Amino acid sequence: MAGRGVDIILGGQVPDAGDLPAGRQELKEWKKAHEEVVALGGLHVIGTERHESRRIDNQLRGRSGRQGDPGTSRFYVSLEDDIMRLFGGDQVARLMTVFKLPEDVPLEHAMVSRAIEQAQVKVEGFHFDSRKHLVEYDDVLNKQREIVYRKRRKILEGESQKDSILANVSSELANVVAMYAGEKEGAMEREKIVTEFVSIIPFDPASQEQLLKQLEQAHTAGDVTEFLTKVTRDMYEAREKQITSPLMRQVERWVSLSVIDNYWMDHLDAIDDLREGIGLRGYGQRDPLVEYKNEAFNMFERLVSGIDSEIVHRIYKVQVSTAPQTQPVSPIAEAAKHMHTNTSEQAVAQPVVNKNKKLGRNDPCWCGSGKKWKKCHYPALG
Repeated sequence: MAGRGVDIILGGQVPDAGDLPAGRQELKEWKKAHEEVVALGGLHVIGTERHESRRIDNQLRGRSGRQGDPGTSRFYVSLEDDIMRLFGGDQVARLMTVFKLPEDVPLEHAMVSRAIEQAQVKVEGFHFDSRKHLVEYDDVLNKQREIVYRKRRKILEGESQKDSILANVSSELANVVAMYAGEKEGAMEREKIVTEFVSIIPFDPASQEQLLKQLEQAHTAGDVTEFLTKVTRDMYEAREKQITSPLMRQVERWVSLSVIDNYWMDHLDAIDDLREGIGLRGYGQRDPLVEYKNEAFNMFERLVSGIDSEIVHRIYKVQVSTAPQTQPVSPIAEAAKHMHTNTSEQAVAQPVVNKNKKLGRNDPCWCGSGKKWKKCHYPALG
């Protein structure tokens, strides 16, 4: 209501009188109507209930008495209204029953107005705390968003991801070896290590057998990790030399952004599900906000580790295909393309053609222009 830039003018909108007699007559009629409304007491605002916020009630009161005009306002509150039902309406109803007051008798007293105002203050405080909690919940996700977006921004700005990816590969291999190393000497499950390694870098069966034989010569988990890390680095360098460094940087950027975006969207959905049900922790005498922060932190750690692991498992499997380069047209072919022949004035130069093979109308022209024979030299030589 407030701040809309329109006042309720008593007597209606002021006419644009001007200097014409008709305009002056309209202005006199408006002044008469305005004085009649003022004499009646101006604008009287009737509120059918009290709002939970005092600001809304004050805006409604402010509709009357504008620009020095007279006006009054009055609110009618029922004991069945939400604000009265939540804050003592049943007690007032019992008092009316005890004193046998008729239902159509209004209760007008300053104590009633103060009680309603105090109820509004409590509701406003409750809503303020709710908004405060919402901000605290949002801050948890905002901090995570800043970390993820900072990482994406570095990738988009062209920062090389090679060192980071190779470090993640080494970490992934160390985790795999530690999982199957075994506590006792000789208990290392090398076959499973090779299986996990092949999930990162595809090897054919013969290469897997050769890799397994080489791993049997490594006796400790550290030796196995060091050997596998060297293999992955050598293959990474060989791949980079094969497709050139600039193209490899683009592959790193594409894989990283694709994985981050997919995992981040799944993480947002999981956070929404967590936030919807985290309030139930309060029944177990636990602070939902603290529980939400702990759960969100654990989920974010899984997000980061999942992103690093997925990039490691994708980077070696990306197939890069380069577009074939078009051969430049030779100067002779370019000259033949623009050659014009006038058979009526000069003799036609005989081109060098293969006598053993007859060109079809839809075959490429012999001049190398790329056009069909019927669209190029056939009209002149055919």
